[in-house]
Amino acid sequence: NDKPLWNYVTKQQSNTKGGGNVPFTCNFCFKNFKGSYSRVKAHLLKIGGTGIQVCAKVSSENILEMRSMNAFQSEGLEPKKRKGLGNTAIAKAFNLKTRDQLHAEIARMFYSVGLPFHLARNPYYVSSYTFAANQSISGYIPPGYNLLRTTLLQNERANIERLLQPIKLSWHEKGLSIVSDGWTDTQRRPLINFMAVVEGAPMFLKAVNCEGEYKDKWFICDLISKSILEVGPHNVVQVVTDNAPVCKAAGLLIETQYPHIFWTPCVVHTLNAL
Repeated sequence: NDKPLWNYVTKQQSNTKGGGNVPFTCNFCFKNFKGSYSRVKAHLLKIGGTGIQVCAKVSSENILEMRSMNAFQSEGLEPKKRKGLGNTAIAKAFNLKTRDQLHAEIARMFYSVGLPFHLARNPYYVSSYTFAANQSISGYIPPGYNLLRTTLLQNERANIERLLQPIKLSWHEKGLSIVSDGWTDTQRRPLINFMAVVEGAPMFLKAVNCEGEYKDKWFICDLISKSILEVGPHNVVQVVTDNAPVCKAAGLLIETQYPHIFWTPCVVHTLNAL
């Protein structure tokens, strides 16, 4: 490919006529654009004044790599077109064979267990390989089954709790809403979600599996009450549910139990029911 920077974006559709503008998504900032290869180059390499927003997420290491690849291809040294390039000093300098082998290993990981392709758009997927490529960690072995499900999981939970702390600290000052809604997952289990919402900063609390339960007003009220206790009754201003009769009845029970908390029906559900 004489235009290697296409590998750093995801084309939304192919241009069968060749050339011209193509819709694409940047693999670093995940924003959507439309343009030719020159715009892809300007976006990724942060070339201003070209009519396209420069990428805010691409790192200096990524830019250096892309500049090297782009310069390499611009000299007409594309591997498929130059015989014996794989053994040249330039090819060795850019580790082309190693890169191709790594690409194949990553692709095989996706194919062997049926991983969804959109995982490649996950910023942590990209940053993990970028971090590993920029560190001197010879002999590194990725975490195994037990480490992922124990120590690393506990560490990440602690990290998430740390990131959520500023939101929790704002609850007492601003007050929050407990928002609840029911849905059915891919295994057809009836679940009820609970979230704490304050000024555009929603925080997921829990999802309760209601399989085999009789979902009357007492059951719904008990679930809502437990969520209120979890965040602190003094922090809660209102409870928002859909407008089903059982939810309305549960909301009235909550107002009786906590006189300072209001039950509010979901506006969207109310409009859909009209």
